[in-house]
Amino acid sequence: MNELRTLRALIRRKRTEMGLSQEQLGAMVNVSASSIGSYESGRLIPVPETAASLDRVFETGDQIQWLCSEARGESLAGRLRPWAENERQATVLRTFELAVVPGLLQTEAYARHLLTDVGPVADVEAELAVRMTRQEVITRAESPARFIAVIDESVLHRQVGSREVMAEQMQALLDACDRPNVSVHVVPSSVGAYVGLNGPFALATVHNRVFGYLDNYLVGRIVDDPEDVQVLEAAWEGVRSYALPVADSREMIKKALELWT
Repeated sequence: MNELRTLRALIRRKRTEMGLSQEQLGAMVNVSASSIGSYESGRLIPVPETAASLDRVFETGDQIQWLCSEARGESLAGRLRPWAENERQATVLRTFELAVVPGLLQTEAYARHLLTDVGPVADVEAELAVRMTRQEVITRAESPARFIAVIDESVLHRQVGSREVMAEQMQALLDACDRPNVSVHVVPSSVGAYVGLNGPFALATVHNRVFGYLDNYLVGRIVDDPEDVQVLEAAWEGVRSYALPVADSREMIKKALELWT
């Protein structure tokens, strides 16, 4: 993606011209030095607030904001683009995944294998940068969203990439469980048939209003009709009722990590 390449080169060039280290620039825009490094390598795309701060520091008008919007928008074109803003503004996010680790909890290596092996994705690096950037909604220092994930036990045992990739992903799930704003629940395989077999979905609470999201191979659909949202809310309660408590789920993830190690 040209916009992503242009963006990362511009940030590095302007920082160098101003004689700033990554740590110094990070302090000026309220992000870590590693985040600045990720912007310059194209691993992350600055969120709108950070993009505006970079434009202010570099005196580049709205150039960085525009490049971020274009880089993010092109990768999100179609199914995810309308959902991304709801996700970013949400105070509470709930998601159920039947086959893979939720995107907001994926490691870079796990996500890369999904994008390349499952596809089709026109620009893997751009899509990967967007996916990693989206995770900031639950990792940001100020007002991170409350994130509740329910996953089927099969997610822990379906190999994506190498065993090393899976071990890293299981450890990342355990680390996520340690965040005060994140809860991960596992539906054990012993449950048998349950409502979650109808497929994955997500719910976002934005300004006290709940939106749903359904994804498939061709198109993603935002659900905003109150009656349809109510159906998804009922489905959510259904999958939660079959899921293990957080502590038991953590133990199951830990055992999966041991199997992959």
